[in-house]
Amino acid sequence: MVVGRPTVYDVAERAGVSIATVSFAFRRPDKVRTETRDTVLRVARELGYVPSGSARNLARGRTGVLGLHLFDLLVESAPPVETGLSAGAPSAGPTPPPGLTDLAELDLDVDLIAWDADEDVRRSAPRTFPLYVDEIQRGFVLECKRAGTAVLLSTGGLGASEIADTAGQVDGLAILPGPTVTASLGSVSSTLPVAVLSSPLGDAHHVLADNAGGERMLVEHFVEVHGVSTFGWIDAPAGFDTDERRAAFFEAVAAHPGASAEIIDTVELERAPVFPGLSSRAHAGTLPDAVLCATDQIALAALDVLHARGVQVPHDVRLAGFDGIQAAGMSSPPLTTVRQPMELMGRIAAHLLLNDPGDGSARRSVRVEVGLRVGGSCGCAVSP
Repeated sequence: MVVGRPTVYDVAERAGVSIATVSFAFRRPDKVRTETRDTVLRVARELGYVPSGSARNLARGRTGVLGLHLFDLLVESAPPVETGLSAGAPSAGPTPPPGLTDLAELDLDVDLIAWDADEDVRRSAPRTFPLYVDEIQRGFVLECKRAGTAVLLSTGGLGASEIADTAGQVDGLAILPGPTVTASLGSVSSTLPVAVLSSPLGDAHHVLADNAGGERMLVEHFVEVHGVSTFGWIDAPAGFDTDERRAAFFEAVAAHPGASAEIIDTVELERAPVFPGLSSRAHAGTLPDAVLCATDQIALAALDVLHARGVQVPHDVRLAGFDGIQAAGMSSPPLTTVRQPMELMGRIAAHLLLNDPGDGSARRSVRVEVGLRVGGSCGCAVSP
């Protein structure tokens, strides 16, 4: 007699099969003989066993759930704060922000739970939320809600095992790329529909932005509207979006006779948020006419560095980012950037998974257009 909530082991024991066969009977019925599958489902009904998913989908071996794996793109800490510097002083580096409040140290039995107002301000600031991943997530959830499909969110894991754990619980999986995306995709894309955002890698659906078109828009604007002839580029670690933007930036600058471009820094904000090249150029007074950054987050951090050194944007140097996150419009001055329709991209990823027949015959690559969003950091007057 089964005591408590029945498990996959209870079903396997009573049906006389392995737990893998039970899993396949629900999720991949084509992998199990009809007689065996019928036995597993009958035993599951008798025991009242339901795997993670909707009971109404058991006969089809489906969970009624789509997964969204976010890798390490969620920002857990508020942006680093530059130390106080006099104009032209060498960088002392950013001050690491405080970490999350340890809930284990809170007394949850008191009538009212105290909270840190300063921490709340930091974590609700637009520089921390919402970012790219948050808008992607919102679009994905909205489209699933329209279809009556549940969503399983998975965060933090970078390896194939973490991806496989999520994939084993869903009918389709959307992935925001991480360092091991290729290996991870190979472990799951043969067993269920997968949609990858911001990367063309893997045997999957792909949802991409027009990175090259966006960089051309920026360079054209700076050259034709502001007469810029010398450009600097602040890079992010290698990745599909970064690589496309960098290549398009240099190609666009090269298309204008007399214009030049150079890489000033490569910045990994989460691990080494320092700008040695930008700092030294600001100190020496040798900044280019304009600095374009691989992402808005990098551009906003660069703006802090320039302000700390007494460099006025856009009077002394013009600045731009890429992505169009909410914080870009709330900086001082507002950041000129290229907006990706991130919520739409999340919705498209969900739509592709919801309409995938599951046999590998309908994989698609979709690229969405982007738009120039002009702010004061390029030198344009911005209406209040």
